[in-house]
Amino acid sequence: MNAAEKIKRSWWVLISFIILINGLGLMYVGHRQNNYNWSLEGIIYEIPWIFCICYVDFDPLYDPFFVLAMIFMLISIIRSFWIALKLADVYENEDKYLIQNTSLNAQNKMKSNDNFSTTMGCCVCLVAIFVIFLILTI
Repeated sequence: MNAAEKIKRSWWVLISFIILINGLGLMYVGHRQNNYNWSLEGIIYEIPWIFCICYVDFDPLYDPFFVLAMIFMLISIIRSFWIALKLADVYENEDKYLIQNTSLNAQNKMKSNDNFSTTMGCCVCLVAIFVIFLILTI
């Protein structure tokens, strides 16, 4: 697969650079690739923007929600590029990833469950940090 085709398949990374909707790119690719964890991650990156809109202040630079939202936006950009690089590898080797024995499918399901618990742990930690930050600002 050439570079132009990889770029066409990774257009969703550009959404990470747009304020207020930076998590939608991850939600989109999570839905397209049937990966619940990426969709959940995109939702978590949108939560600070929702609070920022609901509790708008007159000076957004001193608003803690705005600062948290910008930090999450930076994390979202980095994570989007990371996922796009992973998917580029998958696109490059599509034939190898599509054909698997049934014994490998059972092992992959077990590995995906381990991956799910790790990602859920990370998401819970992010939400806990957000709640602690929210409590400290009040």
